[in-house]
Amino acid sequence: MKAALADQSAKEDALDQLISQIASYVESVAGVDETLINSAGMDAKAPPSAPQMPDTPTGLEATIGDHDGQIDLSWDPVSGAKSYVIQQSADPPTVTSWTHDSTSTKSSATVDGLTSGTRYWFRVSAVGPRGQSGWSDPATKIAP
Repeated sequence: MKAALADQSAKEDALDQLISQIASYVESVAGVDETLINSAGMDAKAPPSAPQMPDTPTGLEATIGDHDGQIDLSWDPVSGAKSYVIQQSADPPTVTSWTHDSTSTKSSATVDGLTSGTRYWFRVSAVGPRGQSGWSDPATKIAP
């Protein structure tokens, strides 16, 4: 029985090698001509799908941190995001008042070093293989 399985495995390996050689030959002759590929009894491979821009983060919440001058941020994770960019703004936020605060590889972050009693605004953007998403809706909190 063991010998039969070993023989079958060797024959499957040889067949796989022959099919790979034939596929390589068809690819070298046909290039991307689907008609030629199909005439050889093979299916044309679908082009790889391009990675998409990550979705804009949603559900941003700002809560009081564990220490004075700390605010905890959390948001819904974005599928395919490799990291998140966090910006903050003084109150009231304007188009030019947003500044880079930090980056996070998780869907949460703690912002510290804030002035107690001051209102801060925050927004988050997801970063993926194709670039950076738009900014989330802002969240605000007065630093403890």
